[in-house]
Amino acid sequence: MDRRSLLKRAGAAGAPALAAAPAVHAQPFVRWRLASSFPKSLDTIYGAAEIFAHKARQLSGGRFDVSVHAGGELMPAFGVVDGVRRGKVEAAHTAPYYFYDKDETFAIGGAIPFGLNSRQMSAWTFEGNGLRLMREFYALFDIVSFPCGNTGAQMGGWMRQEIRSAADLRGLKFRIGGFAGKVLERMGGEPQNLPGGEIYA
Repeated sequence: MDRRSLLKRAGAAGAPALAAAPAVHAQPFVRWRLASSFPKSLDTIYGAAEIFAHKARQLSGGRFDVSVHAGGELMPAFGVVDGVRRGKVEAAHTAPYYFYDKDETFAIGGAIPFGLNSRQMSAWTFEGNGLRLMREFYALFDIVSFPCGNTGAQMGGWMRQEIRSAADLRGLKFRIGGFAGKVLERMGGEPQNLPGGEIYA
């Protein structure tokens, strides 16, 4: 093969590569709806979803747009997991313990009483195979889990009267759900699994 023929063939082979290169940059515009379980008034927790949406838009050069909707705007606050499963929305921002009644495993990964603090939770998630284990569990519900905040262990409560013994918990209505709610119930309390939007205006 002479030099001129080689250059022609090389040029022809190189043309598709050059033509294909711009297609990598011309990615499609993606729009997602994110349904949160939290009200806008809980700005620290709800704000985590807004930060995620901002970063997604920024890192994609505006090609990935996520609109964030507070609990109750698109669906009930506790309906967001089913909303993702059924394709009503593309993403949800919630606390796993809200769905403890679906499967007790939802208690793991968020706010267990006397459980991991925020640093321990991060260590377990990213260094102790926690994220892999959670994703294996969430796959049973046809969803993929991404950490988007870390509140640490479940805190106690704010009471109208001082609690001096377990007997003082009997009959006490307490806004708490999940595993913590079951603990309170066994101590005689009355757990109320309410979304934040019904409490924080």
